[in-house]
Formats: sequence, structure tokens, C-alpha cells
Amino acid sequence: MKTLRSLLLILAVIVTPALLVSCGGGGDPEPDPPSNSPWADFTNRTALYGDPHIHTVLSDGDESPDYAIRYARDVVGLDWCVITDHAEVLHPDAIPYYRTLPGKYTSNGEFSVLFGFEWTSNWFGHRNIYTTDNTIPIFPSFGDTHFPYQMWAALDGYDVITVCHHPMIKSNHTWYNYTNPLERNVEFYSKWGLSLFPGNDRPLVEYDERYGVFSALIKGNRYGLIAGTDTHMTRPASYLLESRQEAALEYPNPGITGVWATSNTPDAIYEALKFRITYGMSGTMIELIFSVNGKMMGSEITSSDPPQIYYTASAPDVVAQVDIIKIDETSVNVIKTWNPNSNSASGNFTDQSYASNASYTVVVTLENTDIAMASPVWVDIIP
Repeated sequence: MKTLRSLLLILAVIVTPALLVSCGGGGDPEPDPPSNSPWADFTNRTALYGDPHIHTVLSDGDESPDYAIRYARDVVGLDWCVITDHAEVLHPDAIPYYRTLPGKYTSNGEFSVLFGFEWTSNWFGHRNIYTTDNTIPIFPSFGDTHFPYQMWAALDGYDVITVCHHPMIKSNHTWYNYTNPLERNVEFYSKWGLSLFPGNDRPLVEYDERYGVFSALIKGNRYGLIAGTDTHMTRPASYLLESRQEAALEYPNPGITGVWATSNTPDAIYEALKFRITYGMSGTMIELIFSVNGKMMGSEITSSDPPQIYYTASAPDVVAQVDIIKIDETSVNVIKTWNPNSNSASGNFTDQSYASNASYTVVVTLENTDIAMASPVWVDIIP
């Protein structure tokens, strides 16, 4: 089985030893937990699973939005979803109906639908816009909203977030050279493939190795991590091959996002997305908790002491490997590895090499090769 750790080692050889190294494992004794619980921030939150990237017949999908939402809710058993039809081909006559979907299908406490659409630029990156406000303007990636800064300007005054997806695809070059506080997350996995780094086991058909998610994080961009199916067969979170795309969407495993939300409502799910309390999965729904110094995934913290890192994971399949990854201004390092070989696992680790600003994340690899990856925690050193 190709694990993320082995792929990182391959990348270190293929790309540049200075970019990525590995120094994992070992049998060092685990530190005692701090006095404050590493799970405290998660106490009043629940892991809710959704597909934030769905296309329908209103743009270039196969079925109606009603079909998509019912499929997500009734067939797959998701907790939430977002319809993200391409604004470039969304007919004006369909927009009033499109705006009714969240209200039509949201049942607070049971199932939530957020509002969104896709801004699809072949020059500056494909981006999904997410919100709970169904009155936001819907606009294409040409004309007066051709550049990313024009896109963000058109959303000024609205409570929205934007997310770049399949960022390594060749047509998305320069995506992270355009930044804005509204850009809160990046979709690192979909049926197009894995966009973390070149050399992984689920590559995009055509990719630019310079623009993976790890490269963006090394550059200093602070993105949370999510995953979406990007289905054009309008079957969210399904394992069906999207064969009609002719060598575009190649992988059967869907992309799913987990959010740690205070309730199953659009507002609570949006809050979790906005504050990066998220993790992405490639198929299997995994419950994943990750914290550094007691602060949950997506946090930005400061520390003068070596960061204390915690995780717990449970899945219907065997958890084969867990990697703690450290990212700084020059490299991506696997600093700790466990091989639980169990359906549930937990661990903690102190980064004694902490000497400069860094971020940390965890990758869980199942025996069936599905993965889950948490939004980083950014730790700025106090001299």
C-alpha cells in the first residue's frame, strides 16, 4: 500500500531534498497531556459530513438540483451539501429557482443546504463561493469579474468565503498568487485527483507541479483543508466513475468534507468552514479530531514552548497509518508516524525541534487507502 509517508519520501527524491524531508516514528515516550484538555474546543461540536462541490443540469451536470440534494440526503446519508453550478452557464431564468434550494431542503438539526456557485477561470483558478445568504450576486469569470480581485470586489459587503479547487491543474496556474481574506480554504482532493504535491498516487490528468497545496502552505498562505466530489453526474459523495468526462474525472472515491459544527444548521456549518474547523476525506467517512496546544484544527496560535500535538481518529475501516506533518517556510516534514492497525486510534507528540514559525496537520491513511487530512494549526513562535 502506498501511504502518504512513502509518497512524501518519493517527492523528496524527485523534486528537491531541500523541499521535503522525513524524520518520523521512533519509540520515544509520549509526553504527559497538558492541564487543559486537548479536546476542550470540540466538546460542544459534532462532526458533520458533506459534499461541498456538486454540479447539476443547470450548468454541466446530468440531473436536477432536487435530485442532487435528495441523493446526498437520502442515498448517501450526508449531513449537508452545497450546489455549485458554474455561473458562466447558469441561465438567468433559472437563478430565482436556484436561490430557493437551501430554504426548500434545510431541516435544522437534520440536514442543511448552503448556498453557492462556481466561478470558473482557466487562468486564475476555479473557485467555489459559499454562504448562507442566497441574495449574493452570481457572476461569471469574464467581463468585469475576470480577475480574482474583481471577483472578491463583487462580493464586498456580503458574508461569503471562497475556495480554490483542484489547484494543481495546469489551467489553475497562479491561483495562490492572488490572496484575499475571503479565501479561507482550499479543496485538496476531488474526483479529479489529489492536489497536495506532485508524485502522489492519485495525480490529476494534467497538472503543474509548482502549485500544489503544500507549495501554497510553504509560501505562507493560511488555508483550511476540505474535499469535494466535483460530481458532474449529479451524484454527490458516490463512488460512480464520471466516465463521460473523457479522462478528466478519473477516481471513483468521492471527496467529502467533515466540519466540527455546533449544530446541523447552515449557519453553524458555514461558521465551521469560515473558521477552518474542517478536514477532507477521499471517500470513507472518518471522525478526526486534531489539536495543537489544545487549540483545534484551523487555529492560529503563539507559543514559546514546543507545541504539543494531539489526534484521535475512528473509521469503519482499519486505520493503517497516521502522520503528523510540519510545514515551515522551507520544507514539509513528517515528524511522527503511528501504525495503529485498528478502527480507532489516538496519539500525542511534542515537537522538540520547534524553533521558528510552523504549521502542523495530520493525515490518516486507512487500510483501503482512503485518507483524511485536517486543516493545519499555525504556531507562531514567541522569542
